[in-house]
Amino acid sequence: MVPTSHTTDRRLHRTNAPQAGVAGVAARNTGEALRRTGRAGLLAGLGLSVVLAGCESGLRSIDRATTEKLRESAEAMGGGAIYPDIDPNRYESGSYFPDFPENVDRPPTANPPANELQFTPMPQAQEDAESIAERFRKMAEGDPNAKLFTFDDAVAYSIEHADEYLTAEEAYLIVAIRLLVEEHRWTPLPANVTSLNFANDGTNGRFNNALSIVNDLGVAQRLPFGGEVSASFVVAATQQLDDYLANTDTQSADIVLEAAIPLLRGFGDVALEPLIQQRRNLVYAAREFEQFRRDFYFDLANDYLGLVLQLQAIANAERQVERSAAVEERTKALVESGRTEPFQADLATQNTLFALDRLTTQREVYRLSVDRLKARIGMPVETPIEIEPTRFNLPVPTIDPALALDLAFRYRLDLQTWRDLVDDFSRKVDVARNNLLGDLDLILANNLPTDPTQAQSGLDFTPGDNEFAASLIFSMPLDRVTEDLQLRQAQIFLEQSKRQYFQRRDDAAVQVRQSARGIETSQFSLVIQEKNVQAAMNRQAAIDAAPDRATARDRTEAVDQLRRAQDSLDNARKNLQVAILRYLNTTGQMRISPDGRLVPPTGMDVGEEMGPGIIDTTP
Repeated sequence: MVPTSHTTDRRLHRTNAPQAGVAGVAARNTGEALRRTGRAGLLAGLGLSVVLAGCESGLRSIDRATTEKLRESAEAMGGGAIYPDIDPNRYESGSYFPDFPENVDRPPTANPPANELQFTPMPQAQEDAESIAERFRKMAEGDPNAKLFTFDDAVAYSIEHADEYLTAEEAYLIVAIRLLVEEHRWTPLPANVTSLNFANDGTNGRFNNALSIVNDLGVAQRLPFGGEVSASFVVAATQQLDDYLANTDTQSADIVLEAAIPLLRGFGDVALEPLIQQRRNLVYAAREFEQFRRDFYFDLANDYLGLVLQLQAIANAERQVERSAAVEERTKALVESGRTEPFQADLATQNTLFALDRLTTQREVYRLSVDRLKARIGMPVETPIEIEPTRFNLPVPTIDPALALDLAFRYRLDLQTWRDLVDDFSRKVDVARNNLLGDLDLILANNLPTDPTQAQSGLDFTPGDNEFAASLIFSMPLDRVTEDLQLRQAQIFLEQSKRQYFQRRDDAAVQVRQSARGIETSQFSLVIQEKNVQAAMNRQAAIDAAPDRATARDRTEAVDQLRRAQDSLDNARKNLQVAILRYLNTTGQMRISPDGRLVPPTGMDVGEEMGPGIIDTTP
């Protein structure tokens, strides 16, 4: 509450004591003043305790209000959207009276010189290839106590622990808190200000000492069409510390009502623009969080299927090592019998070593990929887990390009937000144009005082002394250069938002077409790789049927080509499942349940055995 100038002057005038007194008399009354101040300090301390306790309960109230805003936004969006829960124990409480440590402005850095660092070289006796490979093999066996980790486990764990997921939740929370802050500004805002003043004034060797206290209890309310109204109850009391003439203590009170209402600039719906924008921002945040959950599910599925693919590649590589070793043994036997040249044995041995080196590298790459998955989902990297080598069994959808584009334009949450942003910038142009108007403000003020003829008037209000004032103030818009520039800027932003929306639509159309073609490409690749595997198996069978007619190179190439064909087939299967998930996501048809599982749309038959990460919605 900001009182008018005449009310302020009158209030200050009534709290000033008469100019009289001497320093000696002031000293005699100091003890009584200190005793009163001590009681006031005790009351202030008790009040501080109440305030601190109220702050803690206020945070719990804020958490409930924030959760309610999130719930409303999620339910308004529909489609099974969820909202995060606030965990107050996750955040630092802070200190009301912090005592920072010494040198807090100079954090230490650990960076010792090179002569303090220790490097231990490996002994000269190097390990041979077989011992190193054996060590890698033992590491690949993993921990016998490792827990079997499925894709559902990965999603569920990431929802609770992944930094990426928690950050997305908190971004959603922050927008809800911003809305609560803005909504609070539009509620009646109480305020209580107490001021304690000491005055010493001397004239010709005589001093006047006065102790005064003023308490202003008020409430202010912003108006939805612009402006503000306020009401306050002001109590002022003065104690004269020098009573050598007479007791001149005073006490008075005022009830002040004020209103400031704009009639041109700032009038109408433009006054609500900050509140409107924050409410729309919460809708955008709900969409963004839901889209994040879909993208996060897709990324985790891609990563998990990549691990399954690596496991299958390791199994293929292990079989290749076994087949290469068998070819090596057979070739050595042929060399010993004189039925082939000695270099054929060296060729077979070389191929076995290549296969063993490739297997060791694949195992290490797999271990690194598992550690990366752990880090992404928030799991300690030292936790032993065993990836379940299962595949998704999503059916291939029938794709109508025109229908796919229509679905994307209607259901994609990001496109809906970009479309609504155009409306936001359009409103900003209206607000900027409104700022070009002149200021025509209606100011109303009413002051109801207590009886001014009494020194100790208490709450004896006198309507006969009521003061009312009304003003109509007009300020011509002589200088609106800044506002003109802001209007032009808002118009440019509006045009940019329109272009960005259409650009996003075009990008979405490209993504939909790409995802549809990706399914077709993956299907074609799957068919080709199945034939490729069959051809490689036929070649291997022909060599096994007539081993004497094949050289070591023929046998090793056949083994290697079979492994390559099997890897390509597994990769084609994985790419097809990822392409289906990408198609669902890019067309806005992906739905994720609260526990992080894919909810298939109507007509999406996933078969009797549900694939990992899919929730069955059939009754």
